[in-house]
Amino acid sequence: MHHITELPAWERLFKRIVWEQTGTVEGMRILDFGSGEGVTADHFAGRNEVIAVEPSEEMLSHAWKDHPYTQITGDADVLASFPDGSFDMIICHNVLEYIEDKKTVLRELTRILKRGGTMSVVKHNRAGRVMQMAVLLDDHEKAHALLDGENSHASRFGIIRYYDENDIPVWSPELQIEDVYGIRTFWDLQQNQQKHEDEAWQSRMMQLEMRVSRIPEYRSIAFFHHVLLKKRS
Repeated sequence: MHHITELPAWERLFKRIVWEQTGTVEGMRILDFGSGEGVTADHFAGRNEVIAVEPSEEMLSHAWKDHPYTQITGDADVLASFPDGSFDMIICHNVLEYIEDKKTVLRELTRILKRGGTMSVVKHNRAGRVMQMAVLLDDHEKAHALLDGENSHASRFGIIRYYDENDIPVWSPELQIEDVYGIRTFWDLQQNQQKHEDEAWQSRMMQLEMRVSRIPEYRSIAFFHHVLLKKRS
C-alpha cells in the first residue's frame, strides 16, 4: 500500500489541501482527466467508481493502484467515447493550462458530466507565479514577462497557458462557479526544507492554508486556484 508521505513534501501538502477542499465524496462515478500517476484517482477509488485518463505512459508506469479503478491511456479524444451525463464528478487538476483549445475540451467534459454534477478544476494562478519568480527565483525579467501577459514553461509538461477561472463558465455556459479556493499561499515562502518534511509542521501549515484559502486577499496570491463548479440542472 502506498502512503502519502512517499510523495515530495510540496505535493503531499498540495494533495491534502485539494482533497480537503473537495469535501466528502462517496458513491459517485468519477472521471479523473489527466490523472498523472494516479494518486488522486487512487484516493477517491476507495469509496467511488473511478475512471482515469492519462496520455503519459511514463507517468502510468508509476501509477498508484491500491484501490481498483479503470485506467485509460489516452488524451481528450477519449472523451468522445463516453455518453452524455456519464459522471457525477469530473476531476481536472493542472491540465487545462497545457491544452491549447481549452474551450472545446471543457465543453466535452461538461457534456459527459451529469446535470447537478461537480467539476473540480485546479489551475496555476498567474499572480502566484509572478511572486515565485520575483521572490523565490530572483528572476525579475520573467516576473515582468508574466505581468505583461506572457505564458511560462513547466519542464515536465511544456507551455503553461494561463487563464482566469471566470473564463470557464464563458467557455462552457452550463457550468457555474460554486467556490474558488487558494492553494499554497504560504508554503513556498518558507524555504527551510527540513521543516517541509516534518509531518507536524505540515499539519500546522495546512490548517493555516485552509483558513486563508477563501479569503480574497490571500487567495489572489496563492500559487494555485481550486475551482469547484456545478453543471446547471
